[in-house]
Amino acid sequence: MQQSVNILAFIAVLVTIGLIPGFSGTTCSAADPTTTANISTYPKPHPISDLAFRTPSGQTVSLKDYRGKVVILHFWSINCPACRLEEPLLEQLKKSMGQNGLEILAVNFVDSPQALTNYIASRQPPFPVLLKGNNGFDLRVVNMGGKTTAFVVNPAQEAILEVPGFPTNYIVDCRGGVVGYSVGPAKWDSSYATSLLQRLLTESKTCELGNVDGSGRNISMR
Repeated sequence: MQQSVNILAFIAVLVTIGLIPGFSGTTCSAADPTTTANISTYPKPHPISDLAFRTPSGQTVSLKDYRGKVVILHFWSINCPACRLEEPLLEQLKKSMGQNGLEILAVNFVDSPQALTNYIASRQPPFPVLLKGNNGFDLRVVNMGGKTTAFVVNPAQEAILEVPGFPTNYIVDCRGGVVGYSVGPAKWDSSYATSLLQRLLTESKTCELGNVDGSGRNISMR
């Protein structure tokens, strides 16, 4: 019984802070540009604590290293058809907006380092390909009320972001706050996506980093 109570409380808090994509509380009409682009935004940015990954060669990469820039966190896998559909759009996006401060971090929690090394050698993507490191950040699959989903968890086994499937993308502003997301391939070449990113990039030119602390928003998964 205590486990059921904990799960219900866990869902309630995540819904409250808005970091479960499927329960964001946002409704869209058929003509809504967010529906066309498959990108949803939050009413206000949600600070998140740091995330740390590593490259296939073993170098540590932290999200906090990108403060001051706009970041797309792209969660994907090699054998994901929808990821392959989205990949050319992300590559073009990086080429067109990278010089203005856009960063794309392609995070892969499921494929082996060797598979990712081979992928990088054959595809040569214009952005970092990252995987879980030895620092405790991982992807944890859970069942909540009959729904199977997954969460990025930190070394303390606290949930940071939901990844219900591949691809899942989170848009992070220059202050380290999550401003939007997509589950499934986003249409990054749509006018809605480009205008959203251009606005965030413009804001990043005068970004005041301040003290962004998302530690209070992590939910224990123990």
